[in-house]
Order: sequence, then C-alpha cells, then structure tokens
Amino acid sequence: MRRLWIDSETRSSIPIKRGTQKYAQDVKVMVITWALDNGPVETIDLMQPSANLTKLCAWALTVDEIWAHYAEFDRTMLATVPAWKALKIPLEKWRCTAALARMHGLPGGLDKLCTIFKLPVSEAKDKRGYELIMLFCVPKKDGSYNDRRSHPKEWAEFLVYAAQDIVSMRACYHKTPKWNSTPRMWALWRLDQRMNERGVAFDIPMAEAAVKITTRAKRRLAGRTAEITENEVESTTQRNRLLAYMSEYGVDLPDLTADTVARRLDDENLPDHIKELLRIRQQASKASTAKYQRVLTHEINGRLCGMIVFCGAFRTLRMAGRLFQPQNLPRPKHHQWEIDLWITLAKLDETDVLTTDDIGLASSSLRSLIVAPDGRKLVSADLKNIEGRVMAWLAGEEWKLEAFRAFDRGDGPDMYKASIARSFGWEIDDFDWDDLIAQWRQIGKVQELALQFYGGVGAFCSMAETYGLHLDKLADAAWPNLPLDVRKRAEADWKRAIKRQRTYGLDERVWITCQTLVLMWRAAHPAICAFWKALQKAVATAIRVPEVPITAGRVVVDRHGSWLRIRLPNGVYLSYPAAQIDQLDDEDMPDSAFTPGASFMGINQYTKQWERISTYSGKVAANVTQATAAQILMDGLLGADAAGYEPELTVHDDILCEPPDDPRFTGDGLAGIICESSLWADGLPLTATSKEMYRNHQ
Repeated sequence: MRRLWIDSETRSSIPIKRGTQKYAQDVKVMVITWALDNGPVETIDLMQPSANLTKLCAWALTVDEIWAHYAEFDRTMLATVPAWKALKIPLEKWRCTAALARMHGLPGGLDKLCTIFKLPVSEAKDKRGYELIMLFCVPKKDGSYNDRRSHPKEWAEFLVYAAQDIVSMRACYHKTPKWNSTPRMWALWRLDQRMNERGVAFDIPMAEAAVKITTRAKRRLAGRTAEITENEVESTTQRNRLLAYMSEYGVDLPDLTADTVARRLDDENLPDHIKELLRIRQQASKASTAKYQRVLTHEINGRLCGMIVFCGAFRTLRMAGRLFQPQNLPRPKHHQWEIDLWITLAKLDETDVLTTDDIGLASSSLRSLIVAPDGRKLVSADLKNIEGRVMAWLAGEEWKLEAFRAFDRGDGPDMYKASIARSFGWEIDDFDWDDLIAQWRQIGKVQELALQFYGGVGAFCSMAETYGLHLDKLADAAWPNLPLDVRKRAEADWKRAIKRQRTYGLDERVWITCQTLVLMWRAAHPAICAFWKALQKAVATAIRVPEVPITAGRVVVDRHGSWLRIRLPNGVYLSYPAAQIDQLDDEDMPDSAFTPGASFMGINQYTKQWERISTYSGKVAANVTQATAAQILMDGLLGADAAGYEPELTVHDDILCEPPDDPRFTGDGLAGIICESSLWADGLPLTATSKEMYRNHQ
C-alpha cells in the first residue's frame, strides 16, 4: 500500500469562512508540499517560474491512496492548478486524516491532534504558522498580497512551515486508531464529499427580499425602543443597557435569553412598557436576518456548498452542519399558507398587507429557502421516533417493539399513549384523552422524551416546560391515580432530594408526582433499566480489565490500549480516549444512580476545549442509541445515492434529496430505502414519513 501525503498553501480574496467552494473561486495555490510513504518532504514553490510538478504528478497517478488533512480543501484547491487538474484523480483514491480522527471521537484540527498525541516539537505543527498565514494568505487592505519578494526571510519560514504540516499529518495518522477505517466508512465520506460539492439550491430572490424587509423591521423596532426608553436604550439588542433600564423599574432578570424573556412575560404585574420592550426583544433577537444574509454571502450560482461535516458529532459520529446550519433552524410558528403568501409578498416588497410581524414570518420561512431547481424536485424521508425504537431494540424491550409494530400496522396506539398506559397498568380505553387538565398523551410524550436515557425529575420538568405541560395542574390530576406504593418510594426520594438540593424549586407535591411518574416509567421498562445497569457494569469492567469484550444488550464494550470502545450492532465503534473510573460527589450523581461514573478525554461542547468529561450509564445509553440511529441513516444515504435520488442534506433523522423530476423517484420509494437498507438491524421496526415538493416544507 503506497500513500502520497499532500498539502497546499493558498491565498484568496474571498474569506475561507464563506466555505471551501466559495474561497476557491479566486484562489491561488502558492505552495504544494508532499511526501511518499515515510520518505522526505518535498516542497514545490509555485510562485517560482521554475516550479515543476512532474514528479508529484507521476506519483499521484501510481500510489494507492492520497492523504490530506481536510482533504476536501486540498482536492478543491489543487483542481485549480492546470497540471494537477489534468490528472483527473478519482475521488476513490483520496483519504482525509481529519475525517479519520473524527471517526474515532477526536477533533479534526491538526494543531489539536498534535497536542492530544503529545507529539515532539520535531513532529508537531509549527505554532508560528498562524502568523505566516496571516502575512501571506490574507490580502492587505488595498487587495494586494505580501510575497516572497516583499518578505524573503518570512517566505523561507513559510516554506518550512508548509513542509512541517506533512510531518505532523503523517505522525497524527500513525497515532490515530483505524478500527473505523473501513470501506463502508470511506464510501460514506466520499458521498459526503459529493454532497458538499453539489450543494443545496436556495431561493436567492427570497433571501434578498427577506434581508431587506427584516433589516427595515429591526430599524423600526429600534426606533420604538428608543421612543419607549427616551433614548436610554437604542435597541433591545443592547443587552446590558436594557437590563439596567428595566432594573430601574424593579424588574431584575438574570439574562435576556429566549426562555427567560418568555417566562417573565407571563408576569401579570410587569409594567406595560417593560412588557413591550421584552416583546420587542423577542422579535429583534431572532436569527432570521443573519441566516438570510449568510445565504447571500455564501451562495454560488444559487447553491450553498459544504453544509455537512462528516462525523461532525464526536460522540455519536452523526453528520453535523456548518455555514447555514440546517440542523438548528427554528420550527415554523405560522401556517404554511401564511409562509407561502409571505414569500410571494416579500419578493414584491408588499408584506405590510399581510402582517406587522415580518421578523416572525421571516423566521418561520427559513426552511422554505431550500428549493428544487428546474427539472428537479425535493424528496425527503424522516425516520419516525427512531431513538425510541432503537433504544427498545438495543435493550430488548419486547413489549415496546411490538407496540411500535402494531402502530405501524395501524392497529395500535402511538407510543406516547402506549407508554403512559403501560406506566399506570391501564388499558388504552381507560384514559380520557381529551382531558385538558391531565393531558395524558402529553404526559406520555414527556416521559418518553425525558426518561429513556436515565432522566429523572430534572429532565422530566425541563421536557414538560418545552411541551407546555403545567406541572401544578398535572399534580392535581395525577395525584389521585398514583399507585400508593410507588408514591411512598417517591416521598422517601423527596427527603433525599432536599439533602442533595435536587428539588428544582418545586413544591413537595409536584416533585413527588413527577418522581412517581419517573419510577412508574422505569417499572414499565425493565429491559431498558437493565440495559442501563449492564452498560454501567460493562464500562467499569472494561476500563479495569483490558482486551476483554463485555456484552450489554446488543452492544459490546472493551478497552483497547487507553481507548474504551463500544461496538455498535453493525460493527462501528464509538471511541472514548483515556477512559477511567471516577468517584463522583453525591451532588454530581444522577437521580438514584447505580454506581460511580466514568470519564474520558474529549471536546467539551461548551468550552470547545480538550478536557476530561464525566459520563454515566444514561449518557452512554444516549450515545449508543443516537449513534445506532445515525448508522441507519447513513445506510439510507448510501442506498438513496445508489438508487439515483442524489441526497443533498441530512437534518437529524431526515434525508433530503434532489432527484430529477421523474415519477420513478418518490417519497415512498425513499422512505422504503431508508427503512430497508440496514440488513444488520434484524427485528428493529422502522418507518418513515416522506414528502415530495418543490420548496422545502419541513
């Protein structure tokens, strides 16, 4: 197996933050560095008239693999060099060390990998590199560049820095695990590359109109803010000034997050002018204007490219989003007919005949920005309740799997009803599902979403708030129906919760009601509870006893060297570096935790730093469930691609494709592919809802 290691140094008048494809529209490749296998690094200075790529091109044609760090960047940039472009190197020959790292729970950045692997100075990335890149790769204010003539000494350093990247990349490759480096995973990476290159079509005239309208609306809101506050606050986006102004009227808020503002608006005693300011804050803080502007700055011929990060979610190997961030678009709060009408009127700049809430409608319309170009259509399929199904399948919760099958056949209730009925031990017909006080199905929904990953009262309360479940009314309705023996256990837990300061500000009756519902859900799911225990025991045992596989449900846990690994049912591993057993303080433990937890090294999602991260069985259960669901979606992507659907985007458990506008490509066909492509998931009931459309209605 012969490997070519390659890297390029480039400059462009277009900022790289606008995406690889956009950056490449005005790129100049200045330096290429390369090495064959473990051989010496060679440098080609393309700013020299005598630069020669003959030797590099000859090896590129004959080696088995070409490796680069963030290979999508180097592939794209090198394609602008005529001698390299003429080679027509197939994508199948390329590999990416950043993708390899992410496959194993590591960050993609080369500098971070060098630090994590503790590479010696001779192999680590040159820390002066950033200064040199800023000097030579970023244009000056007049649009010109520094170069080898203006800064000969620094240019010589730049060439050394470029060569060092090859050394660092190669060293990191040898340190990175390879157990997920399989033909299937590289096939998925290649599909990711094609999807990112193809991009997604956007309604550019709509984006232009939305930017104009929302900018104007925000100016109006700022004017009204200044009027209300007599110019003490010029805009509600001025956080500190707004907080200080409200404090003068006895209104003290810890912050101005959306949740805080929404809760405070329920206060009937709030002065009217403060209420209006908070409502203005709600409107002005919506991210819709920024999203629309991002479309305009990143688009290429009506499409956004590079919107997906392969294995971007470190712990679960899910795809992540970037640039437009399709994974975190707000849910529409308006009817589709209102959205469609607003889009039509926005392009005519006449939305005032429809609404005074342009910002709100712009936010609701964001998903509709994605469109099908002429001759094509959008086809989507969304796996339904995939995490609930996968969790039951991994744990062997047979009654639940059969309930899903019955619902899919059309002769059983949905899982939220089935869950609450199972918790109470009642028949479905025993419930008054229209009881607005009890909201029984909603309670079942909160149970399912909050508790399956070992959630307790805190998780239940958070989810109840998300879905508008009023806890006081819930306690009033549920209390007479709570089994006495379970309620007694919850009362004992309440006393412990007081000592541990885990009451979450709830009064005793509400807390006990929530805890009773938690305990009832757990009693109704014995296999899932056993799975949590089995995972906890398997992790602890594997950390202590290396190289011995331990089965927990349908996954297998082991420790290989310093790595804790969890093998999913399809053979893909979740990877946890430097795992160890931790003795957690009592207040750090989850409700009624079985045993002390574990920790591993990883990227903290809040600090973005590489540090030790604590975990316990519930988090591990969430990881393996979400990762298994991601593998099912990945199988669906491969199947959809092979069938000609041309997938362009994944959002959570949804695949969006842009096939030809042809009756051969249908929503039902795509749903069938997603549900039937994972042959390893025997016995897992899957179903998906699908749509065919010309504008994204999600």
